[in-house]
Amino acid sequence: SSTAPSGGFAASAQSFASAGWQAVAMADTIVVPEVGPASILAEIEVLRERYEQQEHSDVPSPKIQYDFACVLICSPRSADVREGAHLLEQLLEVDVGSATEECLHHLALTYLKLGQYVRAKECTEMWLCLEPRSGMARMLNSLVLERASHDGLLGLLGLGLLGVGAALAVIRRWK
Repeated sequence: SSTAPSGGFAASAQSFASAGWQAVAMADTIVVPEVGPASILAEIEVLRERYEQQEHSDVPSPKIQYDFACVLICSPRSADVREGAHLLEQLLEVDVGSATEECLHHLALTYLKLGQYVRAKECTEMWLCLEPRSGMARMLNSLVLERASHDGLLGLLGLGLLGVGAALAVIRRWK
Protein backbone atom coordinates (compact mmCIF):
# COMPACT_ATOMS: atom_id res chain seq x y z
CA SER A 1 0.00 0.00 0.00
CA SER A 2 1.45 3.35 -1.01
CA THR A 3 1.00 6.59 0.84
CA ALA A 4 -1.03 9.48 -0.49
CA PRO A 5 0.88 12.39 -1.95
CA SER A 6 0.49 15.75 -0.31
CA GLY A 7 -1.77 18.19 -2.07
CA GLY A 8 -4.91 18.33 -0.03
CA PHE A 9 -8.25 16.69 -0.25
CA ALA A 10 -8.49 16.57 -4.07
CA ALA A 11 -5.11 14.86 -4.38
CA SER A 12 -6.11 12.34 -1.73
CA ALA A 13 -9.13 11.30 -3.80
CA GLN A 14 -6.85 10.59 -6.77
CA SER A 15 -4.37 8.73 -4.61
CA PHE A 16 -7.16 6.57 -3.22
CA ALA A 17 -8.05 5.38 -6.69
CA SER A 18 -4.46 4.73 -7.70
CA ALA A 19 -3.23 3.24 -4.40
CA GLY A 20 -6.21 1.09 -3.56
CA TRP A 21 -7.13 -0.52 -6.88
CA GLN A 22 -3.95 -0.85 -8.95
CA ALA A 23 -3.83 -3.17 -11.91
CA VAL A 24 -0.69 -5.28 -12.12
CA ALA A 25 0.89 -5.66 -15.58
CA MET A 26 2.32 -9.10 -16.28
CA ALA A 27 3.86 -9.68 -19.74
CA ASP A 28 1.12 -8.81 -22.25
CA THR A 29 -1.75 -9.40 -19.81
CA ILE A 30 -3.20 -7.00 -17.29
CA VAL A 31 -4.41 -8.70 -14.13
CA VAL A 32 -6.93 -6.76 -12.07
CA PRO A 33 -7.18 -7.78 -8.42
CA GLU A 34 -10.44 -9.48 -7.48
CA VAL A 35 -12.84 -6.95 -6.00
CA GLY A 36 -15.83 -8.80 -4.64
CA PRO A 37 -18.24 -8.24 -1.79
CA ALA A 38 -15.93 -9.90 0.74
CA SER A 39 -12.96 -7.68 -0.13
CA ILE A 40 -15.16 -4.55 -0.07
CA LEU A 41 -16.58 -5.48 3.33
CA ALA A 42 -13.06 -6.11 4.65
CA GLU A 43 -11.92 -2.72 3.33
CA ILE A 44 -14.94 -1.09 4.98
CA GLU A 45 -13.92 -2.49 8.36
CA VAL A 46 -10.33 -1.27 7.98
CA LEU A 47 -11.44 2.23 6.98
CA ARG A 48 -14.20 2.31 9.61
CA GLU A 49 -11.59 1.78 12.28
CA ARG A 50 -9.39 4.59 10.88
CA TYR A 51 -12.41 6.88 10.53
CA GLU A 52 -13.67 6.25 14.07
CA GLN A 53 -10.19 6.84 15.52
CA GLN A 54 -9.96 10.32 14.03
CA GLU A 55 -13.67 11.26 14.03
CA HIS A 56 -13.66 13.00 17.40
CA SER A 57 -10.22 14.58 17.14
CA ASP A 58 -9.71 18.34 17.09
CA VAL A 59 -9.12 18.30 13.33
CA PRO A 60 -10.93 15.37 11.69
CA SER A 61 -9.56 14.39 8.29
CA PRO A 62 -11.84 15.02 5.31
CA LYS A 63 -9.62 12.66 3.29
CA ILE A 64 -10.30 9.74 5.62
CA GLN A 65 -14.01 10.57 5.64
CA TYR A 66 -14.03 10.75 1.82
CA ASP A 67 -12.12 7.47 1.46
CA PHE A 68 -14.47 5.76 3.93
CA ALA A 69 -17.55 7.14 2.15
CA CYS A 70 -16.26 5.99 -1.26
CA VAL A 71 -15.78 2.43 0.00
CA LEU A 72 -19.16 2.45 1.77
CA ILE A 73 -21.03 3.39 -1.41
CA CYS A 74 -19.50 0.35 -3.14
CA SER A 75 -20.91 -1.98 -0.51
CA PRO A 76 -23.55 -4.56 -1.40
CA ARG A 77 -25.41 -3.59 1.80
CA SER A 78 -27.85 -0.70 1.38
CA ALA A 79 -27.29 0.47 4.98
CA ASP A 80 -23.59 0.99 4.16
CA VAL A 81 -24.49 2.82 0.95
CA ARG A 82 -26.82 5.17 2.86
CA GLU A 83 -24.10 5.78 5.47
CA GLY A 84 -21.66 6.64 2.67
CA ALA A 85 -24.18 9.10 1.22
CA HIS A 86 -24.56 10.74 4.63
CA LEU A 87 -20.78 11.14 4.98
CA LEU A 88 -20.51 12.70 1.51
CA GLU A 89 -23.36 15.09 2.37
CA GLN A 90 -21.46 16.12 5.51
CA LEU A 91 -18.39 16.89 3.41
CA LEU A 92 -20.48 19.10 1.11
CA GLU A 93 -21.85 20.99 4.12
CA VAL A 94 -18.36 21.91 5.37
CA ASP A 95 -17.24 23.09 1.91
CA VAL A 96 -14.38 20.86 0.81
CA GLY A 97 -13.27 23.34 -1.83
CA SER A 98 -12.06 21.88 -5.09
CA ALA A 99 -13.22 18.39 -4.07
CA THR A 100 -16.87 19.50 -4.10
CA GLU A 101 -17.28 18.24 -7.67
CA GLU A 102 -15.89 14.84 -6.73
CA CYS A 103 -18.26 14.62 -3.76
CA LEU A 104 -21.22 15.58 -5.96
CA HIS A 105 -20.18 12.98 -8.55
CA HIS A 106 -20.04 10.19 -5.97
CA LEU A 107 -23.21 11.39 -4.28
CA ALA A 108 -25.11 11.42 -7.58
CA LEU A 109 -23.94 7.86 -8.31
CA THR A 110 -24.94 6.81 -4.81
CA TYR A 111 -28.44 8.23 -5.13
CA LEU A 112 -28.73 6.60 -8.55
CA LYS A 113 -27.77 3.27 -6.97
CA LEU A 114 -30.39 3.79 -4.24
CA GLY A 115 -33.07 4.73 -6.79
CA GLN A 116 -33.40 8.26 -5.38
CA TYR A 117 -33.54 9.98 -8.75
CA VAL A 118 -34.68 13.40 -7.54
CA ARG A 119 -31.70 13.67 -5.20
CA ALA A 120 -29.35 12.34 -7.88
CA LYS A 121 -30.67 14.99 -10.27
CA GLU A 122 -30.13 17.70 -7.64
CA CYS A 123 -26.50 16.62 -7.28
CA THR A 124 -25.85 16.61 -11.02
CA GLU A 125 -27.49 20.02 -11.38
CA MET A 126 -25.33 21.43 -8.55
CA TRP A 127 -22.29 19.92 -10.27
CA LEU A 128 -23.32 21.49 -13.59
CA CYS A 129 -23.67 24.88 -11.88
CA LEU A 130 -20.07 24.57 -10.64
CA GLU A 131 -18.71 23.11 -13.90
CA PRO A 132 -21.12 23.88 -16.76
CA ARG A 133 -18.75 22.42 -19.38
CA SER A 134 -18.17 19.11 -17.58
CA GLY A 135 -18.96 16.28 -19.95
CA MET A 136 -19.12 13.82 -17.06
CA ALA A 137 -21.71 15.93 -15.22
CA ARG A 138 -23.79 16.25 -18.38
CA MET A 139 -23.63 12.52 -19.08
CA LEU A 140 -24.54 11.65 -15.50
CA ASN A 141 -27.44 14.10 -15.56
CA SER A 142 -28.73 12.46 -18.75
CA LEU A 143 -28.33 9.02 -17.20
CA VAL A 144 -30.30 10.07 -14.11
CA LEU A 145 -33.14 11.42 -16.29
CA GLU A 146 -33.14 8.28 -18.43
CA ARG A 147 -33.20 5.92 -15.45
CA ALA A 148 -35.95 7.90 -13.73
CA SER A 149 -38.16 7.81 -16.82
CA HIS A 150 -37.39 4.11 -17.43
CA ASP A 151 -38.20 3.12 -13.86
CA GLY A 152 -41.30 5.33 -13.95
CA LEU A 153 -42.55 3.52 -17.07
CA LEU A 154 -41.85 0.14 -15.47
CA GLY A 155 -43.79 1.21 -12.38
CA LEU A 156 -46.68 2.37 -14.53
CA LEU A 157 -46.63 -0.92 -16.44
CA GLY A 158 -46.65 -2.84 -13.13
CA LEU A 159 -49.63 -0.84 -11.88
CA GLY A 160 -51.43 -1.48 -15.16
CA LEU A 161 -50.86 -5.22 -14.91
CA LEU A 162 -52.01 -5.17 -11.30
CA GLY A 163 -55.19 -3.36 -12.35
CA VAL A 164 -55.89 -5.89 -15.12
CA GLY A 165 -55.31 -8.74 -12.67
CA ALA A 166 -57.68 -7.22 -10.14
CA ALA A 167 -60.32 -6.66 -12.83
CA LEU A 168 -60.02 -10.29 -13.98
CA ALA A 169 -60.36 -11.49 -10.37
CA VAL A 170 -63.54 -9.41 -9.91
CA ILE A 171 -65.02 -10.70 -13.18
CA ARG A 172 -64.17 -14.28 -12.26
CA ARG A 173 -65.95 -13.97 -8.89
CA TRP A 174 -69.14 -12.68 -10.54
CA LYS A 175 -69.41 -15.77 -12.74
